[in-house]
Amino acid sequence: MADKILLQQEIVNDQRYIDSFKDVTIYGVAGTNGSGKDSLMDMLVDHGFLLFNTSDSLRQISMAVFKSVDRGGNNAPLGIVGNAFRTAYPGGMVELGLLDWWMRVGVLSADLRPKGLVIGSIRGTGEAKRLKQVGGKLIVVDADPQVRYNRLTGRGRADDHITFEQFMEKEAGDMAVGETDPTKFGMAAVIDMADIRIENNGNDIESFKAQAAKTLNLV
Repeated sequence: MADKILLQQEIVNDQRYIDSFKDVTIYGVAGTNGSGKDSLMDMLVDHGFLLFNTSDSLRQISMAVFKSVDRGGNNAPLGIVGNAFRTAYPGGMVELGLLDWWMRVGVLSADLRPKGLVIGSIRGTGEAKRLKQVGGKLIVVDADPQVRYNRLTGRGRADDHITFEQFMEKEAGDMAVGETDPTKFGMAAVIDMADIRIENNGNDIESFKAQAAKTLNLV
């Protein structure tokens, strides 16, 4: 196992691997819960980007290991799994997205390649730094807490029946104010590293997508 991990780490630290992203348009997406991150990523997919959803990858492993996909900071199941990747790789979960592109798209001719890569959502400073190291830009999406709470509790999922106070308590765990360790979960510090900020306080998803596309010069 140690040799296998060493080989993986050698690959992601090889300058040839890092240089392979020079001509790739890469966006990393971060933001608060219910802000519209998924809608933004869907918009980028509609414009020809390949999506690597970090949350989907984490949930699969967390469910297999912990039989839970609870979130809420570094000590929750999703936080524990995510931090393991942040310790193993320079870019944590971002590195998984980069490796996915490198393995699946890097071998293709230019006419078969997607327009770019979008990785979301980013939750640690090490991930944001790695994104920028390979030439990517960090997009942060945000909205008023009450707006976000209303969106989340309006989805009809069993785990969305929480009070506003419980919602804010969970968010405090996610934000991890003051946490700058690159191997830890720290949304507050990630948000401060934004290259592009997009507010989404409206109720019309399509209008939000159109405005975001305009902001990113996709139209």
